[in-house]
Amino acid sequence: MDPHMQPNQKYAIGAFAKLTGVTERALRYYDRKGLLAPSIRNEHGHRFYTEQDLLQLQKILTLKYLDFSLEEIGSYLERPEVDLQHSLAAQYEMLQQKQRQLERVMETISRMRKLVEGAGKVDSHLLLVFIHSIQHEEVQKQWLSRQMPSSVVDAIYMKGMSKEERLEQEKQMIAILLRMKELHKQGMEPSDEKVAAMGVEMLFLLESLLSTVIKGLCEQELAQIEAIGNIEGSIDPFLFPNAFTKEEEVFFASAFEHVEALKKLARGDVRDEG
Repeated sequence: MDPHMQPNQKYAIGAFAKLTGVTERALRYYDRKGLLAPSIRNEHGHRFYTEQDLLQLQKILTLKYLDFSLEEIGSYLERPEVDLQHSLAAQYEMLQQKQRQLERVMETISRMRKLVEGAGKVDSHLLLVFIHSIQHEEVQKQWLSRQMPSSVVDAIYMKGMSKEERLEQEKQMIAILLRMKELHKQGMEPSDEKVAAMGVEMLFLLESLLSTVIKGLCEQELAQIEAIGNIEGSIDPFLFPNAFTKEEEVFFASAFEHVEALKKLARGDVRDEG
């Protein structure tokens, strides 16, 4: 019994809330859920809690502390003869699963924070797409491995790099994409100098990751990769959600085409016929 509670004492909800440290709102909620109803009702219809109600509340709070759901608590209170020891073993296993899930979520958030560090404000849609990709990374790899040579998939996901090296590469890519989104928002043309500079940086990063692997592919494997982008609906939209608007996609594509044209000019592949 609570040392502050007198035998046969009855308490209105406000006093009972103050005594137990549980809010009136929570007590009313437990009442609606059928977990803890005041035991006494006087001739005026007023309801009061008793010592027995305090014991019931202590059970509820203890089970809640152990992370039992309110439904599970209700079931147990209705059948107190249930083997609590067995229930605790099952609860422990469930909490271990939650712990592992929580650790994965924390790791994802930590990685995402590092990736956008110093990038300024990032719109929520883009953040959620990035987090989704981290969350489903292994499944993405499996899907891509069925569509293209495993060496290309390994290169895309930077297999063989240390975590620090990969993080630095990903940070650079995300920073470039965010900068290009901002330039598009400012109304710049794909051929603008600043846009072209970002395009050059992105193509350089992609080439540093993929060029060696691509050079080692046969014609059939190259055609297989090219087909992925050409067949409508070939990309799984759930695994690979689109982070950009249609307008941004057109802008990026035009910017990269402009950069490629500049590269050809620099190599002398395109000559002035005039």
